[in-house]
Amino acid sequence: MSSASSESVGESAVITRHCGFCLKEITGEAIKICGKCHKRAYCSRECQVTDWSPKKKGQGHKNWCELDCGEEDLDWSVTAIPGKGLGIVALRDMPAAYKIIVEAAVDKDHPGVADLMPQDGSLDRKYHLNRRQTWGVDDNGAPIVVVCLRTSRANHSCAPNASSFYDKSVKVF
Repeated sequence: MSSASSESVGESAVITRHCGFCLKEITGEAIKICGKCHKRAYCSRECQVTDWSPKKKGQGHKNWCELDCGEEDLDWSVTAIPGKGLGIVALRDMPAAYKIIVEAAVDKDHPGVADLMPQDGSLDRKYHLNRRQTWGVDDNGAPIVVVCLRTSRANHSCAPNASSFYDKSVKVF
């Protein structure tokens, strides 16, 4: 993991990113970048280590680190949309079949679940409201539902422009 340097354009511009694990906003020299893909940002070594392995309740970044895929704050952002809440907005044109957002499901005790809507809701309510159905079924034949922190923030359908799928080989959406 390496530190990111701030860029300057005329006046000093500060880079802002979001931690790949805890989603905390980080700026300037506090940004730590994955040493392998050079895209994923972290606020600390602890978040990077936790995010690397799905066994530690992270996103399992090691499973998809080398994929050519989008990354928050570089390719897309979670942005406030007037009158609609938060939405996911592209920051650049993306080619057909590009993996825009790659993320793993998280458990209810992940720190990012506390930031989901409803703001004053319990963790159970937040988890229930923000879950999505996968393409699988459990041992009882019931649909498997999960929470993915970033796509849970989308308040619109991406269906006109993108599709969603589960990649079993790397265990991510």
